[in-house]
Amino acid sequence: MSTDSPSTLRQQLRAAAQDLSLQTPPPERERAVLAAMRRALPGPAAPRRGWRPLAWSGAASCAAVLLGSVLLLALQPPPAAAEDQGASDFLPLVPGERWERYLRESAAQPAWLVSTELPRERLALLGLPYDPARAGERVRAELLLQHPSGDVLAVRFLH
Repeated sequence: MSTDSPSTLRQQLRAAAQDLSLQTPPPERERAVLAAMRRALPGPAAPRRGWRPLAWSGAASCAAVLLGSVLLLALQPPPAAAEDQGASDFLPLVPGERWERYLRESAAQPAWLVSTELPRERLALLGLPYDPARAGERVRAELLLQHPSGDVLAVRFLH
């Protein structure tokens, strides 16, 4: 490996620059290529006439979304009163008609309330949000069991 002095390196770089300038195409060829590219590319898009069609379509979209929201809210059943629901803080684990039947007949059919601890991952199985980093921890809960059969009707999570 030879050590070159700065003047030698400068001379080599100057020679490389001259060699590179000789390899560039002549200006006529560069102009011809640019002209061919301009002919091949499509021209700019024609400007739209005014903003009104775009504004009307945006307004119509907003009106449709607003109308749909109002209809969904109007078709939603009103929330039942807390005294009508009975155990409203419980999350039913049985089909809706069975849960409604239990609420209607709760005085005639006694139930057991069992305190327990469940793995936190059970929250996900019930469709509730949970932190996967804490999946191994336990959650305090109360289970509502039907007295004669022992079926779990609902669960209530405690803080």
